[in-house]
Amino acid sequence: MLLVVTGITYGTLLGLFGNWLLFKHMENNRRKGKELLSGIGEVFLVRYLIDATALIAFAWITRDGYGIVAAALSITVAVKISLLIIYTRKGGRFD
Repeated sequence: MLLVVTGITYGTLLGLFGNWLLFKHMENNRRKGKELLSGIGEVFLVRYLIDATALIAFAWITRDGYGIVAAALSITVAVKISLLIIYTRKGGRFD
């Protein structure tokens, strides 16, 4: 049980860090006058590589399947939240 909570915390912090990187990149684009989503694919690629590496490290350290799944789901939720925010910032509407 403790490793599941640890996995959730680990995944959430990692997801928040990934969101921070993404929105920092978007803010830099805004300041430079570039398209908001210019180069966003590269940021997501780096984010996924960091997430995968961090999950492998977490799995290697804890060796608990439930904790790994909890961490992966937490990261997935953070990624979905960032995609939702990008969608709404670009004028997306929920009809």
